[in-house]
Parts: sequence; C-alpha cells; structure tokens
Amino acid sequence: MQYKASIIIPTYNRPVDLKNCIRSILDQTVLPYELIVIDDGNLSELPLKAECEQAGIKYVYFKKDKPGLTASRNKGIELVTGDIVFFFDDDVVLFPDYIEQILNIYNMSEDVGGVGGAIANHKRLNLVKKIRKILEIPFMVSGVREGRVLPSGFCTSFGTTPFEIKKVTEVDFLSGGVSSFKKEVFNTFKFDAKHFLNYGMGEDKDFSYRVSKAYKLIYTPHARLYHYEAPQMRPNGYREVFMFVVFTHYFFKTHVKKSPVEWLFFFYAFWGYLLSRILVCIFAPKKHNVNKLRGLLGGFYDVIVRGTKTVE
Repeated sequence: MQYKASIIIPTYNRPVDLKNCIRSILDQTVLPYELIVIDDGNLSELPLKAECEQAGIKYVYFKKDKPGLTASRNKGIELVTGDIVFFFDDDVVLFPDYIEQILNIYNMSEDVGGVGGAIANHKRLNLVKKIRKILEIPFMVSGVREGRVLPSGFCTSFGTTPFEIKKVTEVDFLSGGVSSFKKEVFNTFKFDAKHFLNYGMGEDKDFSYRVSKAYKLIYTPHARLYHYEAPQMRPNGYREVFMFVVFTHYFFKTHVKKSPVEWLFFFYAFWGYLLSRILVCIFAPKKHNVNKLRGLLGGFYDVIVRGTKTVE
C-alpha cells in the first residue's frame, strides 16, 4: 500500500533547530505528504515553507495561545489528513531514509498500529550509570529488554541500557519524538492533556502503552535520527526526578496495578531506585546528583502523602 505520511512538529522558540529538522525532512528518500508545525512560541517566519511547497509537501502552520506539548500533539492530530502520522521534536535531524524505513514496517503487516525509530546519538553510559543499571535490574527499576514495561510500573526506556535493540522488535511503548502511528489509531486514542499539562514527562509512554493493547507497536533500529536536545529546555535535576516519580506512580496505578499485592512490586522498585540514587550521591557527590535525590524524595512525598493526580 502507498501510505501518505503526515509529520507533526510541536515547536517552542527554536527556529534554527526547527529549520535543521525540516531541511532533513526535505532530504528524505520518501517525502511526506504534509508537514504540520504547531507553534507554542513566536516564530517570526515559517522555516523552509516555500521549499516544502515546491517539493510537493503540504505545509500547515498553527499558532497556539497556551504552550503545552501534549495539547500540541492533539491539535496536530486534528489537522492531519495523511495515513501515517509522524511525531518529531523540533530539535531532531533525520537520516535520509528515516521515513522510508518506517513506512516499510507498516507495509509488512496490517496489525501494526505504531512504529518508532532509533536515536543515533544517545549518550553512552559512564561507569557510575552502568553500576546504577546493574543495581536497578534486580529491583525492577530497569530491565535488560528496552521498550518493555516491568511489573513494578517502571519502564526500560530506549537507550538507557547496554543492551541496545539491534533488530525489528515488538515493544510495549514508543518514545514520543521518534514515533509514528496509523491515523486510524486516533479514532480511539488521544494524548492525555488532562494529566500532562505543561511538560510531557511520560505522556508518550502513557499514550503508546494504551495503543499497544489494541495494535502492535514496532521498534526498528534501521530508522535513525539525531536528537540535539537543548539543555535549557530540560527541567533541572530536582524537577526532572520529581516528575519521573509522579509519572511512574500514575502509570503504575493506571495501567499496571491489578491487585493490592502488586503495590509490593512498586514499593520494592522505588526503594531500589532510592538506593541507586543514594549510591550515586556517595560516589559522585555533585550538586546536580544531590538535587535529583531531593527530587526523588519530593516526588515520593507528593504522590503518597498528598496524592497528586496531575503531572504538571
């Protein structure tokens, strides 16, 4: 089948990064049918609009009044007219055959609802992080199979272990900025803008894991891109780990927990995560690592004592 690819790019005040991303889209071996730019900031001009239209790519621009990644993705979905919907962060640069490799997977099976690619420039694990991962595996904080959800509610994210996926593999979830879905998926599923208001910590796992219950999700290491993550767009160490704990608790309660006994898995994993963070602070007592430990304790207090219901 000849699928028409639509691309959604939420963007926030990074015109140079966005231009580099779109240029890599123009260099694809298979061009998309349309490009949808959702502006959460203030773009002064639309990067490479004329070049896209000259190449036959429909260029759609939408300016949002209130920033928010999750809401931007849902707005993009409302505007989509293609068959396969790609989500990219505005700071990625695609390898020339990225879209072609993804569409090849959809052509292999009608049961596939979502396909994700690989980030080629993941940071390698240093010695401290490798020791952490070894400790976290028996505590069910992490596993040896990336893209899997553990009984504890913790997830083994892509690029976070020494065990890189090297072949096309069915997975439990996909990473938001490196994912694609059949348009029909959105007839049933939407990103949860209620629980993920301002920052998309885990909203991609929440959405794609729900989709995985109805469709196959596939990860292919053959579709690759670079992610040039801007440091200023990331939360500080405290906020990052705080949100991670809040999200993991929410994800566990919403998708994994089936009986009261399973709370033991969650708390067992949490204490393992706490232990690993304490060891990091002992062997690498930097302010950043101490702030992450504080964020972990703050997140635990928030979800257990205050009963937080919204990831903000």
